[in-house]
Parts: sequence; structure tokens; C-alpha cells
Amino acid sequence: MDDARQEFWGDLQVDLFVTNSAVYLANQSLENLIRTDGRKAHRPILSHPQVGTYTPHSEISFETKTATKQTLEVDTFEYAAEDIDVTEEKQTPYNLLEHSLKSIRRGLNNRVEQEFLGNITSADHDINGGTAIEVTSANILDLLEEAEGKLGAFDAPFETSMRAMVLGPRTVAKLRRAKSDRETRLGDVTLANGVVGPWQGWTVVQNNNLPWSATLTIDTKPIDGDTVVISGVTFEFKDTIATAGQVYIGAGVANSRANLKLAVEGGTVGTAYIALGLRDQFLLYRKRNIGCSSAEAMAFTGFGDISVSETFTADTNVFTAIVQQSVFMIRGAIDMVLQFMDLEVGSKEKGFAKLPKGIIGVGTQMFDDGKVLAVNMTQDASNF
Repeated sequence: MDDARQEFWGDLQVDLFVTNSAVYLANQSLENLIRTDGRKAHRPILSHPQVGTYTPHSEISFETKTATKQTLEVDTFEYAAEDIDVTEEKQTPYNLLEHSLKSIRRGLNNRVEQEFLGNITSADHDINGGTAIEVTSANILDLLEEAEGKLGAFDAPFETSMRAMVLGPRTVAKLRRAKSDRETRLGDVTLANGVVGPWQGWTVVQNNNLPWSATLTIDTKPIDGDTVVISGVTFEFKDTIATAGQVYIGAGVANSRANLKLAVEGGTVGTAYIALGLRDQFLLYRKRNIGCSSAEAMAFTGFGDISVSETFTADTNVFTAIVQQSVFMIRGAIDMVLQFMDLEVGSKEKGFAKLPKGIIGVGTQMFDDGKVLAVNMTQDASNF
């Protein structure tokens, strides 16, 4: 906290979180059942009777009414907490407690949105047969037409206010270019919850928490100076580590991969890597929630318009299958329940410090009747 003290001056950093758009997109009716009590909400998926042709003076057939029980469970509990020593609070020009509580609340909302949007891959329908496709200003209308047809085949609601096209900022930028010289214009203002406006019969929602994934194959031991870059944050493999973001190469390729995993996920700092600066830690760990495996084909996951690159000397050490998931959906196709978002400030038992903390319970589910109201689009994100 020394860098926040008064002698360093400067403005408080910009809060880069945005308003949660999951609330706009979700069906939250099940909160009435388990808002405060209980953990599970059940939804029956009911059968529909067959319509037949009646023949006069003949008997008709009766079908048994059946139901399939599906369940939403509040089984994820996110928390955040900080320790603000009284000396730091008094010797900085900033209101550290206020900033901490605000950051905790927005951080929890950010994680809720990621939980919610993780459901879009459960949609019954896919664009391009589920194969990754690069979205361009030239093909966006064709993709929109495909989504329109798939939802229309199931009599999805036609109202623009109900149809949401949830896309990342880069893709929305391509929409703006595609609408040039067309009578239907895309709104020039993006609201706090990501809503851009109506376009081609859809409500465009810009969201930077869409699921992202990539594979980084490292089958050859890196050499000193090889790099991996994730959303502008550079990890450099070194024989000797000394500065932020440097990763120790180690005895073999498996050691190098394990050390990179620790660095990317913000694991225990030791001899494996040098910790990133606060800005980069925020972007990767707290906002984008980057994770990866340490297998030869390292499976990277995260949320948002993430870009990646590498400068390995070995040609076989490369990123592949870089994709982002987007969705065309009817609002309410995904159910969400939020419980007990609590913010508290405690005091350190032995010492002089304030301990702000927050927790929220979240349950999300795309039920079978919601799956038919969503079209998942796997985007080729290699050019992000």
C-alpha cells in the first residue's frame, strides 16, 4: 500500500468493471422460490398432447401427461476480501474502504456474469454446425440470417425487445461497419449494461465476459527470451528470473509449462516466476479469470475479447483453436438465482485494521425449454 500514500499523489486508478448484463438477459423468476431459503429450484418440463383427426362415432386416445424434472442449484459461492491497515488508511488521500467495498461488489458481479454466460454452449442450436467461424462485416448478415432461421423454426418470439444478440466489443465494431450505408443503423451509444440498441430485429448487447478458450502446445523446452502474450501481458521464459512476468525455464519442458501455469493463474510466488504488476494481475486474474492446464497441449480458458500470441523459437510451440463463444438468444433462455450478496466490514482481532469482505451465492441453468431458444456461435478469435 505504500504506493498509495500521499507523497506519491496521482489519481486513483480507473475502475474497469462494467455493469452486469446477465440481469438484463436472465430469467430470475426462480428467485421467488429460493431467494432466502433453500438451495434448489425445480422446473418441470411438461409433455404436450398429440393433435389427431377425429372420426365421428369413434373413440379417441388419451395420452398420459408426463414431466421431466430439471433442477437449478445455488452451488457457487464467490467471495472477495481485503485487509486495510489503519496506518495505510490514514496516510493516503484516498478513501480505501470505500474503494475496497466498491471493488468487491463489482468483482462479484463480474464473476456472476461469467457464471451466467458459461451456459451458452448448452444451446440446442449452433452457427456453422458448431465449427469456428471468423465473423466479418461481410458475413455477419448471413450468420444473423442463420440464427433467425433456427430460432424461427421453433416459433421463438419475434419481438426485438426479446431477441438478444450477445457479442464481444470487437464483433460489435464489425456490426457498426456492416451497417454503413444501410437504412437500419446501430446505436452509437452503449448503455451501462451493454445494450447498444436494436439492429435487424435484434437487441445488440455488447459483453466482454463471453467464454474464450485456446490451446498452447509446448512440446519443446523454451529457450531464454521466448514469450507468451495474453491480452497485452507478456510472460517471458528466462534461465534466471529477475523482473515482473518472467517465468523460470526449469529442468525440462514439463517444468516450464508448470511454471507458466503458476504465472498465468497467479499461483504461489516462489522460484517459478516473478509476480506481475497490479494492473496486469487485475486484468488476468480478477477480471478475465484466466486459467490453464499444464499438459503438453495447455488448455487456456477465460472470458472476454482475449488476444494471444507467442514468440517461441521452436516452430511446434504454438497457439491453436483460439475461439470465443457468442450467442443469439431469447431473453430468459437462461435462468439465474442470486442469493445473499453480503458486504461486511470487520476488525482485525490482533492489530489495527479494517477487513472488508463480500460474498454472493449464484445458481445458473439453461433448462431444456431454454436450450431451444438459443443459438451458440463459436467465433474464430485468432485475429483478435
